[in-house]
Amino acid sequence: MPHPAFTFVAPPGAALTGPLGGRLSGWSIPIKDGTDVAGWPTTHGNPARAYTAQATDPFAQMLIDAGARVAAKTLTSELGATCYAERPGVAVLESPAFPGRTPGGSSAGAAVVVADGTVRAAHGTDAGGSIRVPAAACGVVGLKLASRDLSAHGFFTRNVADLFTLTGWTPPARRRLRIGVLTRGVFADPDVAEGRGADVEKLAAALGRAHEVVEISPYAESRETYEHFSTTITRSFKDVDPLDSGYIAWLKDQAHRLRPEQIAAAKAHTRALPALLAAQWGVDAVLSPTIAFDPPPLGYFPALRPEASFHAQTEWSPWCSVFNMLRTPAIALAGVHLGSLTLSGPELLGLAAQAELLRA
Repeated sequence: MPHPAFTFVAPPGAALTGPLGGRLSGWSIPIKDGTDVAGWPTTHGNPARAYTAQATDPFAQMLIDAGARVAAKTLTSELGATCYAERPGVAVLESPAFPGRTPGGSSAGAAVVVADGTVRAAHGTDAGGSIRVPAAACGVVGLKLASRDLSAHGFFTRNVADLFTLTGWTPPARRRLRIGVLTRGVFADPDVAEGRGADVEKLAAALGRAHEVVEISPYAESRETYEHFSTTITRSFKDVDPLDSGYIAWLKDQAHRLRPEQIAAAKAHTRALPALLAAQWGVDAVLSPTIAFDPPPLGYFPALRPEASFHAQTEWSPWCSVFNMLRTPAIALAGVHLGSLTLSGPELLGLAAQAELLRA
């Protein structure tokens, strides 16, 4: 029987495999089922949305061209809209690290198949934490790459070294960085579980032997950024068919309520955000928890009304989405998060590799 996290498995002989001797030769990397692979079904997390893709997404094609074997697609929340993936008609997965609890989302299946050892690495996408939240919920590593838009591609692995291979990056020379430590939420202010804050503080003390580590607080405009993030996310659902989903219907309704001045303000705030954070935080990277508390039990989020669910998801992970607004790379080392303000992708991975050693 196929793994329940796979929404499609290629028939024998139909897997896509790149050239022998490529950087990723020997790697089997499933693709998230919101990303097209030519000739394969894409369901976006709801079988009623299924269509056969006519072309392969450029990021997936890049992996194949580097030698990877692509033989399956992984379960996602519907249209990538939530940080959990539970709906009628699809498998409901649980976290291998927290049985009976959500594995997070939207890249739920990708996190699960890496966490339980089915594959060495998996592809995911992330518009507000959709890689990093499930990485934390399943106890693995999740990298969101830099991007031009809110949504970004990335990977799940069980260690940072594999991410250097996946990206093709060379570990950079080490240099002294200024790292901000932030244990209070940014987009919300939940009670952070004691152990999760302690993990961050312990790592901060260890990193302080090689870097300048300073405590930072949520910036003055953080809730304004949350409003603009919400505008940007909901706007993307303006033209979708909600089908049978109350949550998607709510997002579409919110999108149609947006005024042109709200959309313009969100764009202006996004452009201004890097300079604003440089002035108030003045750090190269931010170290925080990835999630504020352990994953909720299965059924918790879908039992809430859509608006309450939207805010409850933010309470669970009030740090990740800032780095989608910034378009910068960010990584979850399970429950500990590093987000870049000034670091390139290779530099962030270099810092993450240091952090991984210090946490071992």
